[in-house]
Amino acid sequence: MQEEYLQYYASFDEDQRLTRQHITRIEFDTTQYVLAPYVQPDSSQRDSGQPKSLTEFGAATGRYALFYAQQGLDVTAVELVPELVSQLRKNAADAKAELNIHQANATDVSFIADASQDVVLILGPLYHIQQASDRESVMREAYRILKPGGVVAIAYISRFFVAGLLAKMSASLVTPEILSELRETGLVTTPEVYRFFRTGYFATPQEIEDLATQSGFHIKDHLATDGCVRYIGQQVNELSETQYQAWLKYHLSTCREPSLFGTSNHGLVIAGKCDQGQRP
Repeated sequence: MQEEYLQYYASFDEDQRLTRQHITRIEFDTTQYVLAPYVQPDSSQRDSGQPKSLTEFGAATGRYALFYAQQGLDVTAVELVPELVSQLRKNAADAKAELNIHQANATDVSFIADASQDVVLILGPLYHIQQASDRESVMREAYRILKPGGVVAIAYISRFFVAGLLAKMSASLVTPEILSELRETGLVTTPEVYRFFRTGYFATPQEIEDLATQSGFHIKDHLATDGCVRYIGQQVNELSETQYQAWLKYHLSTCREPSLFGTSNHGLVIAGKCDQGQRP
């Protein structure tokens, strides 16, 4: 399964995914907006001139990692797919951005020191980690490398949204077997779907909150990252820049409405590291 995942991302244009359309751009705009308070240096860091430290698991070609490096953060980027690592290195050189880049699996980042990071981003790996034990390993690593009081941002794809997407893709995918498998396991293993879906893991909003709390975090925020735009994709993509900004402002005012979590394509949970004595 991992080989199929690597093949998919080796040929996918991940570099342009978050910028080429309004319906994907809103994912980046929303994420960086809600993370803004957490990446600002605290008073001691401002006094010392020490930047905040941020690690991104699954950095792909660097859309977020480069953005935060250019904001002055001390960024470590971890990516598994060799082709994406190569593109990330090129993008960093082109942008003259300094960041530490490692080709590695997010389940084991032992090269990052304990309690050394202010922020950890997990904005893609959980989309494809099908084994619960591996998802737990990713969260343990995030907890280990975060400083006390540090925060983790965890992105997921909603299995409730994916059910509707399967129906939109093809009526042949609307079968009791396929839909039951998705509902009960978060997997879509039928050979009729694209490689992305066969290698995917689709979560429920509550599952991600539970994963965070069981890993020693407390929930600070939860939002529907792109809201309903995937249902009105053509219309949103045709908006002018002024209209897009108006839609984004509306979206940001409503994205924390819990009834939207499951229907949004992407969701985002932000959680804080509990003290050792508070861990469940």
